[in-house]
Parts: sequence; C-alpha cells; structure tokens
Amino acid sequence: MAGTDGGQLHGLVDEQTVYGALDAIDEALEQALIAQSEREQRWQLNQLRGLLLTARSGNLSLDEALRRLVRILRTPMVDR
Repeated sequence: MAGTDGGQLHGLVDEQTVYGALDAIDEALEQALIAQSEREQRWQLNQLRGLLLTARSGNLSLDEALRRLVRILRTPMVDR
C-alpha cells in the first residue's frame, strides 16, 4: 500500500526510472552479445547478473535500486 509524504508517493516507482533501467539492461545485454570473445561475453553477463541480484537486496527502495542500476550500467566498463 502506497502512502504519501510531502507529495511523494511511497511504494511506487516512477515510470521513467523503470524504462531507464530497462534501457540500461538492454544496452548491457547488447554489449555482451557483441563481445570479442566468449570469455568476455560470459564476464559481462556475469557482471550484469550480479548487479541485478544485488539490486534486489539491501536497504534501498526499488526506485533507489533502479536508479543505482542505471548509473552503474551507464558507466563505461573500464570505470566499473
């Protein structure tokens, strides 16, 4: 059940955040598909899987977890 606090709805995620997370995941999958080697592809897919698993755990709200996921996935691989 969502409650309000100063105009903010708790328990709901902004549609733009959800679509941003889906786009970032899609881009990460695309990068893995075009990887130069099978080893690099597996590494990238494992990194994405790890990020998705950690997004569900912790003390972050769903909205915060999705925003963090987008930030991480949009960071170039060499900086991660």
